[in-house]
Amino acid sequence: MKTKIFCLEGITGAGKTTQANKIRQKWDLDRSSYLVVNEKEYKPFKETIINWHNEGANQNFSFKEIQKIARARGEIHRIHFIPLINNLNYILFDRSFYTSAVYQSDGELSIQQIIDLNLSSGAIIPEKGVILICFPEIARKRIDERRLRDNKYDLPSMHESLEEIKKRRDLYLELAKKHPELYLIDTTNKTENQVFEKVKQGLEL
Repeated sequence: MKTKIFCLEGITGAGKTTQANKIRQKWDLDRSSYLVVNEKEYKPFKETIINWHNEGANQNFSFKEIQKIARARGEIHRIHFIPLINNLNYILFDRSFYTSAVYQSDGELSIQQIIDLNLSSGAIIPEKGVILICFPEIARKRIDERRLRDNKYDLPSMHESLEEIKKRRDLYLELAKKHPELYLIDTTNKTENQVFEKVKQGLEL
């Protein structure tokens, strides 16, 4: 069995969680074996990201900080995910080093340098991925609605300003142009099912 490895990236509020759930439902119906990975659930990456949010999420990243995150990612990939390759039909990374590159690129390294650093640290390369974006104003509205609904005021992504969302959206657009394996979907004015049809197209599901 050859495991297909995918990633789901994008700005907060673009519908990533909804689409990840739809992918799960499809694989359940297909009786496929799979793992949906949120890297922040695994040590030592979890602690590294917590420190990032507590100390550096709103400031430029140094090479040392970017390298520390990349090494932690490589470690959990070697321990938890690489041994599963060829034992599952699918592995889906619910955000991966591509998103890290977008969020860390205000520091000493470019997006591509951060990606290369993560790969050299042992991160798995997804064969295909989807990037979800939407109008920043819509994303900000959805974030505010979710924060009130779920009472999640402690997540850094819930406090992203409109300007930060715009900047990260532009960075994802830049990323998609340079990485043809990443399929860009603008979820603005699309229903969840319309977006899912695009997701299936992008991942060839």
